[in-house]
Amino acid sequence: MNPTGNRNAGLQWPDMQGLFLQEWWWDAVCPPEDRLVLSSDEAAGSAGGAFWPLAKVRRCRGLFSVLSMPPLTQHSGPWLAGRARFADLLACLPRSASLKVNLGFALNEEEIRQARQAGFRVSEGVTYVIRDCRDLEKVFAGVKPAQRRQLRKGMRNLHLMPEPDAGMLISLQKETFARQGRKSPYPEKVVSRLCEAVQRHKAGHLVALADAEENVMACGLFVWDSNRCYSLTHGFHKTGQNVGAGSLLQWEGIRIAAEKELVFDFEGSNIESIARFNSSFGASKETYSRLERYTWGMKILEKASVLLKR
Repeated sequence: MNPTGNRNAGLQWPDMQGLFLQEWWWDAVCPPEDRLVLSSDEAAGSAGGAFWPLAKVRRCRGLFSVLSMPPLTQHSGPWLAGRARFADLLACLPRSASLKVNLGFALNEEEIRQARQAGFRVSEGVTYVIRDCRDLEKVFAGVKPAQRRQLRKGMRNLHLMPEPDAGMLISLQKETFARQGRKSPYPEKVVSRLCEAVQRHKAGHLVALADAEENVMACGLFVWDSNRCYSLTHGFHKTGQNVGAGSLLQWEGIRIAAEKELVFDFEGSNIESIARFNSSFGASKETYSRLERYTWGMKILEKASVLLKR
């Protein structure tokens, strides 16, 4: 197994399930020159195959890069025909590389031991999912009373917009992050390309909610594969009146999952208030693993970057 940049001629992506491991997805969110792909020497899809695309994310004002996930990508795999190949993939990573990724699964005890021996820090990430959305009445009955009130408020005050576009999402993303004193981490071109790509591949849908005066109050991008519908990204317009936009937007995503008979994944967050919001829909907790490894040079640059921001 050898690490290979996917810009090289002849590298073929395996035919995989899983939205975040599709080549068209990566074409939308990460240019070929900013990728490192670890691929087995076996033919794609063979019994012993393994495949792991990684993005080279620039950090510390472009002085360094970290192997990570591209923007708006929940995880970067890896795809493994057999879990025994996980240790082989770790061994293929360049020793000089810093890395910070979410994995698409939870490591078992042996894999955690292997990762730690290879110098990685292993931690646990959390997401919230509704596993069976087919009976919406049953799902609604499982929503906590306070959240049900918010949903009813949203249903009274808001309606679906017929043809939302990426510009609505981008504008509300900026507004949402600005309220937090932050710049949106999602480049506009990436958001636009991804919205176009998922709709072209029939793997996503933009949902926008407006009030009676046609003011856009919320917009979100929901994406799916053969197993899950993900609440990928969204933005909100905040006014002095709570109109239930955040609650109703997620409910519309749940309706999509119900129609397609998929698990609904809120996507995880370390922010306690967001975790409470997600769990209030009756969602159950699901864990996955995170891997981190930083070189000494990267640690020094990270500390320097923090000091410069003060």
